[in-house]
Amino acid sequence: MSFRSSASPTLRTETATRCGPTHAVNEDTYFADAASGLFAVSDGMGGHRDGDLASQATVQAVAHLVDLPPSSHEKQLIALEAALSSVNNSLYSDYLAAPDHDVSGATSLNLVISGSYASCIWAGDSRLYLLRDHHLFLISEDHADEAGRLTSGIGISEAVDFGRRTVELMPGDIFLLCTDGLLKGMDETMLANMTAEGTHGLADRLIARSVTGGSMDDITVIVVWTDSHV
Repeated sequence: MSFRSSASPTLRTETATRCGPTHAVNEDTYFADAASGLFAVSDGMGGHRDGDLASQATVQAVAHLVDLPPSSHEKQLIALEAALSSVNNSLYSDYLAAPDHDVSGATSLNLVISGSYASCIWAGDSRLYLLRDHHLFLISEDHADEAGRLTSGIGISEAVDFGRRTVELMPGDIFLLCTDGLLKGMDETMLANMTAEGTHGLADRLIARSVTGGSMDDITVIVVWTDSHV
């Protein structure tokens, strides 16, 4: 069985992750399955309890969706939001049961590609970019205030304020999912240029460039190339 519809384009993907040099553990978690058209990254909330466990739980809930039978694009999105809301309820309930232990939260960025559409569902400041005709577009919008504090995420409040955006696929579209650590060592111009020029090994090269640029954070990158015959 597959989460993906039968009329979906062929996809190719690369993934890479790197633990920040001063971090005890990598609090980023990711999932990428080209066969199902389902991709996810999650970044544990820094400065809070068990961010790595929160990101793992968030991504595991998404990964389990590949076992669902094929369905319409909209039903896939409904199932995704329901799975993420369930994780949120569990994490927030744990906090309410022991509020002295602080919240355990994470960002959630998810890409669903099926049929002729690609949809992003997110909470937090992990980002989805689309490179189309050599132009880079930010599909998600950061859920953060001026001080950089998250205004939405998994596990930090009773209900999640999800962002959702859908685009119609075009031939040659390239999607890039990343945690915020990537943009701490490179700007969007460099990101666009490298993505436009890159093929095999792009995810690793992006992380290496960000590290060279000074990023000290955990960094995770997923690159998704769509079939040229969408």
